[in-house]
Order: sequence, then structure tokens, then C-alpha cells
Amino acid sequence: MTKKIDLTINHDYLNPFASPDTPRLSPELVDYLSDSAWYHPELSLQIRCPEDERDRLQQAISNTFSEKSEQLRGDIRTQRLVALVLLGLALALVLAATALGIEGTLPVGVVTVTAWMLLWRSGEIFFLDLRSSNRELRKYQRIASSAKQFI
Repeated sequence: MTKKIDLTINHDYLNPFASPDTPRLSPELVDYLSDSAWYHPELSLQIRCPEDERDRLQQAISNTFSEKSEQLRGDIRTQRLVALVLLGLALALVLAATALGIEGTLPVGVVTVTAWMLLWRSGEIFFLDLRSSNRELRKYQRIASSAKQFI
């Protein structure tokens, strides 16, 4: 099922701070498209705009969501690295505590709680944060590659 998103472009659809060579959409329009496209596997944009602005609008949509995709890919790589570092720290902490022969209730409790917190956060990143980021990335790619029909 294709979700049709209607856009009526009169003026001020471009980000005023973007260079004229690489136009980008205004933040409000990006938010509208992102909210409208959230759970739909196929998208079609029905756009009403002046005929002389069509190419520029297509370029702005492509530039904006390609840039957002690249930023999100970088964030995903960073999240994976953070999760792996936390996992390594938890393992190193447990191995160090075992090698040092830490005994007693308080030191063992501190090591156990700290290791579990590190493991918990790395699991949260892998199973929740990365899943959400990948879903967002697919959404941006669907918007950038959606069919555009000019009316």
C-alpha cells in the first residue's frame, strides 16, 4: 500500500542557510515529511509547486534526506563502538576483580553492580537504540527515493 503525501509549495520551502548549489528543505518541511512517512513501506509525494521550482525541489529533497541518512549512519557507527567499549569494560572489570581475588561483600557487590550496569547499557544500545536508528534510516531512504508526482 502506497502512502500519498500531499505537499503544496508556495514559498519558503528551502533552508535559508543552505548554499544555493546544494539546496535543502526547511526544518518544518523535513519534520512534516518525516512524521507523515513514519510507518509506510512505500511513499508517493504529490507536489503542487510552480513549474520552474520542480527540479530544485527534487534536488532539495534528495540532498536533505541523503545528508540526514549519512549523519545517522555515523551515529549508528558511534553507538556500536560505544556498546562494544562498554562490553569490553565490563569484561575487563570482572576479569581484574577475579585476578585480584577481591573478597568481601562490599567490593564484590560494587564490581557486580558496575559490571551489570555496563552490560545492561551495551545490550540496550544493541537491542533498542540501534533498532530505532535503523528504522529511522530506512524512513529517510524511503523519502529520498519516493516517487514524486507534480500536479
